[in-house]
Amino acid sequence: MQSQWLVRTIAQAGTHRWAKQTIRQLTTSRLLYEKVRNIGIIAHIDAGKTTTTERMLHYAGFTRKIGNVDNGDTVMDYLREERERGITIQSAAITFGWRDHQVHLIDTPGHVDFTVEVERAVRVLDGAVAVIDAVAGVQAQTMTVWRQTEHYQIPRVVFINKMDREGASWKRSVEDIETKLQIQPLVLIIPEAIKPKEGQYTASELQQWLDVVSMERVCFDTDADKTGATVRRHKLTSTDKAYGRASQARVQLVEALAELDSTIVDAFLAADGDHMQVSIEDLQAAIRRVTLNAQAVPVLMGASFRNVGVQPLLDAVIDYLPAPSERPMPPELQTSDNKDQLVAFAFKVIANEMRGPMVFVRVYAGTLDARSTLVNGTQGGVRERATKLLQMYADVPEEIPRIGCGHIGVVLGLKNTRTGDTLLHPHHRSLKSARIKAPRERSSALVLMEGTNSTSPVGLQLHGIKVPPPVFFCAVEADSPQDEQALADALCSLMLEDPSLHVSYNQETGQTLLSGMGELHLEVIRGRLQDMGVRASFGDMRVSFRETPSQASTAHFDYAKEIAGRPAQAGLNVSVEPGEEDNDSNSVDVSMPAELVPKSNSEAAVSPLMYREIHDAIRDGIHAALLSGPLLGFPLVRTHVQVTNIDFYSRTLSTPTAFRACAVQAMQKALAESSAALLEPLARLRIECPAKSVGAVLSDLNGVRRGRVVSLDDQDAGNGKSLVAEVNLSTMIGYSSALRSLTAGAGTFSMEVVGFGPVPRQQQEQIIKEGRGYY
Repeated sequence: MQSQWLVRTIAQAGTHRWAKQTIRQLTTSRLLYEKVRNIGIIAHIDAGKTTTTERMLHYAGFTRKIGNVDNGDTVMDYLREERERGITIQSAAITFGWRDHQVHLIDTPGHVDFTVEVERAVRVLDGAVAVIDAVAGVQAQTMTVWRQTEHYQIPRVVFINKMDREGASWKRSVEDIETKLQIQPLVLIIPEAIKPKEGQYTASELQQWLDVVSMERVCFDTDADKTGATVRRHKLTSTDKAYGRASQARVQLVEALAELDSTIVDAFLAADGDHMQVSIEDLQAAIRRVTLNAQAVPVLMGASFRNVGVQPLLDAVIDYLPAPSERPMPPELQTSDNKDQLVAFAFKVIANEMRGPMVFVRVYAGTLDARSTLVNGTQGGVRERATKLLQMYADVPEEIPRIGCGHIGVVLGLKNTRTGDTLLHPHHRSLKSARIKAPRERSSALVLMEGTNSTSPVGLQLHGIKVPPPVFFCAVEADSPQDEQALADALCSLMLEDPSLHVSYNQETGQTLLSGMGELHLEVIRGRLQDMGVRASFGDMRVSFRETPSQASTAHFDYAKEIAGRPAQAGLNVSVEPGEEDNDSNSVDVSMPAELVPKSNSEAAVSPLMYREIHDAIRDGIHAALLSGPLLGFPLVRTHVQVTNIDFYSRTLSTPTAFRACAVQAMQKALAESSAALLEPLARLRIECPAKSVGAVLSDLNGVRRGRVVSLDDQDAGNGKSLVAEVNLSTMIGYSSALRSLTAGAGTFSMEVVGFGPVPRQQQEQIIKEGRGYY
């Protein structure tokens, strides 16, 4: 039996060394696509993702001892902030073996402030395990991460966790999956014990489960083996008391599959219409087909903290989630002429003090070998060298000779690669007409002022990662002049790791501003800076507004200054006008003549290459100016920019650098006359609280928070209430403490920024007054 093989394998695994040696052999033997699984663990905060992952690692023979989140000794949560807070802050990757397959697993955060960590993880995954709390059911962040996986059309398996808690209801959770996640659940395993009402399963009841696919009783003997590594299966017979319940669940499973898959209907008819006679192989094949097509989702359940239910979940990962070869290639590669040349995607970067930048990559085509030369097409064709390749086990690396197609690994030696970059073979066909550049070294201060990327991409480009705009910010200042360089270096490292962290420098006031996704995000950044030994002071938390022009304006600017000791001159007209109210993006239109001829007519028209460089420089200058509005320096949105009447004097005077500086100052002049207005972020707030606290919560929302209640419903479990409201994010600073006070610690909430709205004129004047005093 398969389960007996698993028990023997776990017993033989024994040590961490055995597991790592096996993984190394699989990695270096050019493992077939079919034997690889790239999966992620996604869920709402506190659903038990990390707890489940720790059990996976132990049962796979990777760890000798099961890590515990409460004890702060987990493999996956290795940062000090993670262990102190008991939550996952940054995604962690690990590789282990199960049933002769190689599993690349990424454990993702569940807090809304770290949504970008989930985004860049699911960008490179082939499948996902969604963990649901059996008491709370499908929660707000569950739906958010589910939508993220739907965006990339990733097949999923659901694990209903915490079945050991009082109030756990797997039936209610299954209903939530169907109604809230809007997908057909396929229940593959159920508890043998019958609970007519919501209640807590005893330890003995948690040991007995029914597998409705194989019609077996699954026993987790946690009395004899506290780790839950011993799993026994016994075939159910018609005389067994649980047979009727298991057969009823199997009938429901076959009927659900028959509505989605015609092949299982043929198998059902071949079995003379007997649900029990449909073979295990036919059932598993049908479940796999509908899962890969995102028509349904397999549902398993257990209690990870009690070491129950994790091994069947690992089996489901192998049986029902896809190998890289079963996933469609990225659209950019489907039209590529040569799919054998290296194409890799950098989805995560860690700034390691000893090793330098550690770039996590997913290889989509070809093979990435150690000590090979790469071209970063996203950074304008910069040539890089992969000095070493690593396989990561959370924070423990192991050197490997290559990363095969479909695999995930880490590259050392890449100094100019950022999250979302595409790495190509130096002779990739898409680079034939591109000019390969030498790496550009920049100081930390220059990176903070200029940003991380101001070049045009070249060659084939895989679609990048969508990073939401920051909505909270605070000021940071070094405690002494001697600490300024250390602060700049630390901020550069954090920006390299976290694309949702924005650092801006106000040259007028000399202040450095940190912008992030929420209060917790910036609190974590503060803790990371302290861990780096940086001595700095932080200002109060504030909301990051946006600015937008209220009326059209036009400005002409002639730039005539020295740049690096050489004279420079350029001129252009810039027109600014309001964009569409329902679109928070900006549009830039640079209208250049067919040829750029110097005004003196003493020189011929510029070459096509210089023409393109000037065009890109003007666009870069416009986009740089849009990052700082005329009121309080917030980024501009809903803005349309038109560039006309370009004054080109000569090749030596009107350089791309001169046009970039000219575009920035022309934009500043036009924006000053556009009657700019402030926009404040709007958020959708979801609150769950006891019924007796609803009055106090509503009073606070309608009064202090200036919110608008959208819905008020009973919770699926208990006597609680579920409330949805739209609020201005500026009123929500410190709401976590306020809600605890209003509900005696029983209330929870989650927020999601949904857009930006106009600020009333009187309030805008007050914000500008406070802001300019703050600056």
